[in-house]
Amino acid sequence: MSISADLLVKQSDSEERRIAERVPVDMRAGFRKQGYDAARADVSDISQTGCKVDSAMTLATGVEVWIKFPGFQPMLSKVVWARGFEAGCEFEEPFHPAVLENFLQRHRAA
Repeated sequence: MSISADLLVKQSDSEERRIAERVPVDMRAGFRKQGYDAARADVSDISQTGCKVDSAMTLATGVEVWIKFPGFQPMLSKVVWARGFEAGCEFEEPFHPAVLENFLQRHRAA
């Protein structure tokens, strides 16, 4: 599998802006927002630049969170959209394509 860019033009402030292809995964990751204890979150998709999480915390756009994927240091991320406990998070530092490819070989959803 190769990771390809999926550039979208932002039409308005309410539309999402996707800059990398999302890949379905089925995994748990460490998750923490400032002022809260570390918890776990379900991750349902991931790309070089972000992921979708479902956590037990109510999240809001603009909140900084740390996501800890297996085998990696925690990644600082920002919530770019939120609906209740679900949120799209953008990584402060994107995954290198080869690193993400290797990670996906172990964690891709069936």
